[in-house]
Amino acid sequence: MVDLRYVWVWMLFGWLLVAGIIVASVVPDLRIAMMSTGMTDKVAHSFSYFLLMFWFSGLYKRRYQMLVAAGVLVLGMLLETIQWQLPYRMSDPADLLANLIGVVTGFVFAILLSAGWCRRIEMFLGYHD
Repeated sequence: MVDLRYVWVWMLFGWLLVAGIIVASVVPDLRIAMMSTGMTDKVAHSFSYFLLMFWFSGLYKRRYQMLVAAGVLVLGMLLETIQWQLPYRMSDPADLLANLIGVVTGFVFAILLSAGWCRRIEMFLGYHD
């Protein structure tokens, strides 16, 4: 993990993102809300998993980004498995592909630019030497 002064704040927001994705994946009638925003299901999947990968890339050093990506992918697979069990949700292999695209995009972004971004923000705000 990156040396952060306010690691608990960064982790709290990251786990709130995880909780939001879990809720969005298992709650019935979410499709109506997504249709009203114009966001397609696959775009929502890709964006959500990109966001998770990006967020947690800020908490961990580059050498751990592959583990972060694996964890985010496992979350996506578990949620699709849960959806398959729910009578009011549908599991779709294309959702897994959309999740993968989001994670891979986030992974490349993290490796090239954003790994440890939380520390850079704390330094910019004067919380680190």
